[in-house]
Amino acid sequence: MTGCSRSSGGGAGAAGPEVSGTPKTEVIVDSVGKDDAQIYIYTEGRTVPSNAVEIRTRVSGYLEQLFFKPGAIVKEGDRLALVEQATYQIARDAAKAGLANEKAKLALAEANLGRTKALVERGAMSTEEYQSQLANRDMALAAVDVAETNVRNAELNLQYTDMRSPITGKTTKNLVDIGNFVGTTSGAQAVILSINQLDPMFVEFKLSDRQFLDLKDRSGFRGVFNEAVSISEHTDITPEQTPERPLALMGMAIDVSLMTGVNVFSFDFDIPGKIVALIDNQINFASATITLRAEVRNPLLQTDTAEDYMIYPNQVCRVRIPYETVKDAILVREEAILTDLDTKYVLVVAKGMYHPKDPYGKPLLDKDKKEIPPYETDVVYRRDIKMGRLLDSQMRIVLDGLKPGETYIVQGVQRVRIGTEVKPTTLEEYKERRAADLR
Repeated sequence: MTGCSRSSGGGAGAAGPEVSGTPKTEVIVDSVGKDDAQIYIYTEGRTVPSNAVEIRTRVSGYLEQLFFKPGAIVKEGDRLALVEQATYQIARDAAKAGLANEKAKLALAEANLGRTKALVERGAMSTEEYQSQLANRDMALAAVDVAETNVRNAELNLQYTDMRSPITGKTTKNLVDIGNFVGTTSGAQAVILSINQLDPMFVEFKLSDRQFLDLKDRSGFRGVFNEAVSISEHTDITPEQTPERPLALMGMAIDVSLMTGVNVFSFDFDIPGKIVALIDNQINFASATITLRAEVRNPLLQTDTAEDYMIYPNQVCRVRIPYETVKDAILVREEAILTDLDTKYVLVVAKGMYHPKDPYGKPLLDKDKKEIPPYETDVVYRRDIKMGRLLDSQMRIVLDGLKPGETYIVQGVQRVRIGTEVKPTTLEEYKERRAADLR
């Protein structure tokens, strides 16, 4: 309440007399609210790429060219690197020549078989000779198949020299420089670079076993479980008897907040997502947690001069999961709640009879030396409360002790005592008055 002034005389609506030397203390107040309150489960998460690929060489040779910049964003099918092609082009040409040779042999074998067949039909040649020519034709056919396979293998090896991106994502730096020998052997570096697919982005987070069970309870599993265990005999459900269903909590909406700005403890929860996978198939006994995965959008953003993704892998984030909606909750500002040992309370301002007294507890006298009679004014009262959960808006749910519409002190509690009169003003009124004073 720094800056708040004291004023003499009765407050708004005060019926009491103006008493010299008894100024009212100005306090900022608010009204007890009533509204539906959303309760959340909060946990920390870590961003994970939805796909990660290592680009490895599948043929041996010297690295001739690189077509990407370290950290650049590449699209699916973009060219990344080129291994020397001359050796593989020669191998392909040789394979094609071998295929042409085998096809010529096949043509000759088929011609010989045709002539032999005609002679056998006229009785001018034995059947054994025909069978020999038939075998030669079949071997020529098999040789053509082998030659065609050699051509496809040579073309495939040549294609492997031109490495392209299988996904859209962000690259690392090149792990091999141009001019180095690369290959599939243990002595040569096989990984040229890595690519992370960042849209969509995964967020992995942990829930305690109790939170996980509570969420499943609210999804209806508790009732089904109780009904199932009450059956005297165990019955197996075959896949034909029930349609395929996702696991529990799959598709549940969540919100994610990145730690941005100067204050790393301020969270916006402005990134929507949904749970898509249950990573663990058991509860971790040491930590009593289970890991889930959610999916969020991370579109490629473009400015006038650059482009990039907002979310990177391995960023620490905050995950918010809807847990419960409290209907008609009683709400007060968290900053207004005071503590007395193990009791929580707020200071309420209400109309009441005020008995003017000095700091020593003696009745105050007017200018005629007569005792000032009690009068109705705004008086401070203590109200013990039972607290509920704290909301994102820094409003606290009050389970007992307050009613909607009551006025309570938000700022200035250190300047007042219970039973004293005050001058209540709202924060909006105070700001307007201060702005007018500055003008």
